Amino acid sequence: MGGPNLAFAVAALAGAGLCLLLLAAPGLQPAIRRVGPVVRRIAAAEGSATALAQAELPWLPLPLWLAGRIGIAAALGVLAWAWFGLLVLGLLTALVVYHLLGMALEVRRRRFEARRQSALLEGIRYGAAVMARSGNAGQMIEALAGSGPFEARRIFAEIVNVRDRAAGSSLSEAVERMRSQLADPLFDDLALSLSLHWRQGGRLVPALEALVGDWEQTLRLQREAKAMRAGVEASVLLLAFLPFIFLVTLQLLAPALLAPLRSPFGEVLFGLAVAWMMAGYRLLQRMSEPPREERVRLRESIA
Repeated sequence: MGGPNLAFAVAALAGAGLCLLLLAAPGLQPAIRRVGPVVRRIAAAEGSATALAQAELPWLPLPLWLAGRIGIAAALGVLAWAWFGLLVLGLLTALVVYHLLGMALEVRRRRFEARRQSALLEGIRYGAAVMARSGNAGQMIEALAGSGPFEARRIFAEIVNVRDRAAGSSLSEAVERMRSQLADPLFDDLALSLSLHWRQGGRLVPALEALVGDWEQTLRLQREAKAMRAGVEASVLLLAFLPFIFLVTLQLLAPALLAPLRSPFGEVLFGLAVAWMMAGYRLLQRMSEPPREERVRLRESIA
C-alpha cells in the first residue's frame, strides 16, 4: 500500500503545483524581471564584466573567466577534501580560492583604474585648455589624441581611430563605444558632458573644469580611505590564509590530531567553527571594502 499511496501523494502535489503555477502565471513575468538582476548580482556576472573591463582585460571573455574561477576553486577543493578527508575543509578551500581569485582581479582593477583616472584628469585639463582657445569638442579630442598627456593619448587616439575606420561613424558614436569598453566612471562623466554639449549646446569648458575639481576631490578621499583601510585589509588576508597554514602544519606533523574532526560529530563542530569564522571574515571584508563610484547610464541620463 505504501507504493500506491506515495504515487498518489506525488501526483497530487504535482497537480497542486501546476494549478498554482497557472494561477500565478500573470504575475510571473514582472517577478522574473525583478528577480533577474538579483540573480545576476549573486552570480557576480555584471560585476565581473565591469571589473574585467576596468582591469583592461577585454581579451578575456566573461564566461571563460567565470568558468576558470569556478573550475580552479572546485579542483583545489576536491584536492583538499581528498588530502585531509574533511568535506567541510574541501568546501572551505573552494570558497577561499574562489574569493582569492576575485580579490586578485580586484587588485588589478584598482591599480589600472587609478592610473587611468589620473591620466584622464590630466587629459581633461589639457582638453579644457584647448577648448578655451576657441576650439570645439572635436578639435579637443583630436588634440588629445595627437599631443595630449601620454597616458591619456592612447584612449583618445582610439576614439579618433574608431571614427576614421568606421564609414559614417560620428565622433559621438566613437566616444560611446570607448565608454562601453573602458567602463570607467570618470570617462562616463566626460562622455555625458560631451554628449550634452553636442546635443544641446552650451559651454563645455566650465563643465570640464567642474568635472576635474569634483574628481580630484573624490580621488583624494579615496587615497586617504585606502590608507585607513590598510590594516583591516591585511587582517582579512591573514584570516584567509592562517587556518590553512595551521591545518597543513598539523597534517604534515601530527595527522592523528585531525582524526576527531573526521567523525560525523567532529565534522559538524568543524562546520560550525568555519561558519563562525566566515561570519567574522565577511564583517572585516565589508569594513575594508573600498567604495566604488557608480557608473552613469548615458542614454537614460540624457533622456
